[in-house]
This record gives sequence, structure tokens and C-alpha cells, in this order.
Amino acid sequence: MTLRGESSVTKWVGATRSSSVPAVLAGFGPDDTPGIGTYYDYFDRLADGPYRRPCDHVTRESDSVRQRHVRSLPAEKEAKKKAAEDDLSPHQTKSEKLAEELLADAENPRPDNFRRILEDLLFFAGIIPSVEEGLLTHLENFAVSGDGSVLETAASPNGKPICSCRSGGIYNCECPRLYTSPTAVWCYDAAHNRYVFGDRYYHLVVTENGHDFPLLIVMPGGNESDYTLSLTAFDRLLKAAQENGADINVSYFMGDGHHDSYAHYNYFAEKDVIPVIPLSGNSKNAYSDPARNGDVRLSEDGTPICPGGMPMRRQGFDKNKNVNIFSCPVKRGTHRDGKYVYVTHEEECPLKKDCAPDSPAGPFVRIKPDDDPRLFPPLPRNTPKFKELANQRSASERCNFFYDACGVEGSSRSPVRSLIRLTFAGIAQHALNRHAERAKGLSDAEYFARTVAKLRAKAAAAPGFAKLCAKAATAHLN
Repeated sequence: MTLRGESSVTKWVGATRSSSVPAVLAGFGPDDTPGIGTYYDYFDRLADGPYRRPCDHVTRESDSVRQRHVRSLPAEKEAKKKAAEDDLSPHQTKSEKLAEELLADAENPRPDNFRRILEDLLFFAGIIPSVEEGLLTHLENFAVSGDGSVLETAASPNGKPICSCRSGGIYNCECPRLYTSPTAVWCYDAAHNRYVFGDRYYHLVVTENGHDFPLLIVMPGGNESDYTLSLTAFDRLLKAAQENGADINVSYFMGDGHHDSYAHYNYFAEKDVIPVIPLSGNSKNAYSDPARNGDVRLSEDGTPICPGGMPMRRQGFDKNKNVNIFSCPVKRGTHRDGKYVYVTHEEECPLKKDCAPDSPAGPFVRIKPDDDPRLFPPLPRNTPKFKELANQRSASERCNFFYDACGVEGSSRSPVRSLIRLTFAGIAQHALNRHAERAKGLSDAEYFARTVAKLRAKAAAAPGFAKLCAKAATAHLN
């Protein structure tokens, strides 16, 4: 159903009952396909999580999905704004608070709910099989990229009025209304340059052997920022890997400018992960250099700017003093008469002069990474390694495109079922990657012959499976 890009359960059931091919490919007998209600029962079982005795004081997720919710979108927006104004610790950002909470809670397992079930399902049906088939090999040195996106809901953004304003001729009131989605709001979809009514999700992806592998997807509902979603997702990934016995070590994290916060650098430093994050557009801060008795401006990649306005040249790293050394950009080393000397190219300098005539390569700027891990990360932004890793962020966009092809967009009213569909799409992407690797170097005929051989071997080991295949073939021919 997911691989066919079918978002409608009703249409999928019709397809499996009208043709034996999709039924058998999905693992059903031609005359024994589940009905519409069976699929929704399965979704409900996943949404409700581990079995718990019914309680009048607790609403199950499956019941919440079917309910209509009284909401006032303008009031929710104002309440969110007021909560930020009434914050008792305005000096600390939300991401900094969350990072502290996650680090303090590092030893505790994930809550035993449907989100944990879906994350474990992606591990058991997606990640672990990809590891076993040799597609994911660098488990001890993962370079993980993360990004958030908006998923449009199938719920109406207008809601159903429950007030009497319409009888008085007021059709655009801000009174509470009934909505089928409990969390959807208007969000800006940067990928398509539009506003959609939906929820934001966040996913972590790793790229290996030319394939993109989803590792974890979170979708709490609403329009939560990537600043906090990314920390939550990464923390859950580390715990999910540990709890599922996957020996995964993340060495690098790649994110866009929406991850550029001190909370991320402090959190990743505690987890021994190197962040590969560009400075955000409004974060070109000045760095105070005591040796120069003033501030040094920074470029977009965090490189100091010389007095003439040019990015300075990275001279090297002094391990003894733990400092990155930057020098004049127009003074470059060369060999002359068998000696290594520095030559000043004043014609390239905007000031047309030597700012430090007494120094062969100066003026210098010396920066300690410990002074500001955000402005001067462990992996400098102007290095080839940083740029190479930063280019892998496109894996998240490719996964988003695959989710769209799977018919996830607008398939559900509730963020719970949307997360279920996203998880299925992630598992399907792992399966397609494994299929692509098996088919490498084989023609269609060779791959078909190999598949038939595997089916025969399976049929020999399981007589019931042989009867199923024979019955499907007969039904298809008829």
C-alpha cells in the first residue's frame, strides 16, 4: 500500500480484492485479504500502544483520533505567545531548557507508548535488516543529518462552527469550533513556498553506499520548531539504538541554520558528537579578540574578517595552546631560492597596504574553540571536511520526496496516524534500498530468475506457501 503510493485504505482494499498480484505481494492469499476495518483496527492497536486496562479517566489515542476537538486557533496562538512572555526564565531559551532536561534524563528509557513502538518497528523492520545485508556498515562512525518538514493534514482548516454568530450575520468569528485534528495549525512549507494546514515532523537520516536510510521520525503535532524537535529526535535515536541492541555510534550531526544554537553545541559536546551546522543568517556575531583589543567580524562560515574586509587565511592549529590561527589573506607562503618565504600581494588588499609590516604573515587572530563552540566549532566551517559533510544534508530532502511519493501527504487527519504512515514509508525506503543493492549488475531476466529460485526454495520449506503461490498464479491467469 505504501509502495504503491495509495493513501486510501478503501481503494487499497479494492485493489487487493480485484487482483491477486497486489494481494500476494502484500502477503495475503487471493481469497483471504483483510477488509477496511481490519486495517483501521491495526492502526488503532499501534496508536494505543501497549495494552492497558480501560480507564474512564484516560482517553485512548484511537478514541482521540475519532473525536472532534473544540479549538480556537486564534486563542491558541495568543496563549502560546503569552506563555513565552510569562516565562520565569527568559534568559534561557526553550532549546537550552530542553537540552538540560534531556541530559539529566539520559539514563532513563523512552516512555512505553506508541511512539516507542513505531521507533522500534523502524529498527526491527528497517535498520537492522539493512545492517545485516551490509548496506549500513559504518555503525561506529555514523554521520547523521536531520531536518524538519510540514505534513499537510486531511482535516479541514475551517472547522465546524458551534456558536450562533452566523445567525447574526457574522461568518468570520473567532469563537471555538470543532476540528477533526487536535493539533494541526497553519505552517509555512519552505520546500514548496506555501502555507499548509498541518503538523511538523522531524527525521534523522544517514547516507551510505549511495542510499538514504531513515533512522527515526518524530511528530508531536503542531508547529514545533526544529530547534527543539532536533534535540528530541536525536536523544530518542540514541536511546532507541541502545535499547534495541544496535551498536551505533554517531560521530557527526549535520543540520541547517535552524539548528544554530548554543543548546545544540553544548548538548552534542556532552554526547561527544561533532556538529556540522552553518551560522544562521542573523548570527554573524563579532568575536572579542583580547590580543587586538577589539572585536573581529566573522564571515558566514565563522572565518574572521581582516581590517580590509577579506576572510582571513587559516594558518593552522596550535595543539599546545589549543587555538586556531588565522593570518593575513594577502600574505602567502612560497619557495624562492630554496627558502620558504611569505610574499605580500598588496594589490589584492582592499586597503592597498600592509596592516602588519613587522610580521611576515600577520596580522594574526588566535581563537580558542572553547571560547565559543558555536562560533568556532570543533570542525571549522571553512574546511573541506565540513563542506563535504554539510552536502549530505540533502539526504533529508530526498527522503521527504520519497514520503510524498508514498502518498503520506494529506492521508490522515490525526498526527498519530500520520506518524504511523511516515514510519511505514521509512521502512519501505529501507526495503527499496535493499532491493536496489540485490539487483545491481543483474538484468531484469536474471533478477527474475533469482527471485523465482528463492520462492521455490521457500515453497519447498513451507508447503502452505507453495499452495498460496499456486492459487495466486491460477487466479491471475483466470
